[in-house]
Amino acid sequence: MFLSNATRLKIHSIVKRISLDEEISLEERILVEKHAYHSSTIWTWLKKANSMRRYGTQNQQSINGLMQSLGLNGLDQENHFDPKCDDIADWFSGSPDWVRRS
Repeated sequence: MFLSNATRLKIHSIVKRISLDEEISLEERILVEKHAYHSSTIWTWLKKANSMRRYGTQNQQSINGLMQSLGLNGLDQENHFDPKCDDIADWFSGSPDWVRRS
């Protein structure tokens, strides 16, 4: 999906406000979610922003900082994958289509 520069900048602005835990409208959230569903870049921006909102900016020299910069889950212990108890397909069930196809 091709984004115009104006749309990309608007989405980036919304995502930045999410990371700072500032108020966004429902329409803005829907816009970001719609584009995140189809774009791995926007999906990663949104994951990073939500992580920063929940846990603050992590030290980039730590493993948590690396995970946050890559937009990975795992800063909460309950988000860790446990191969003894979890099914990998179920663990990725909430991911966008482009992740499940990989």
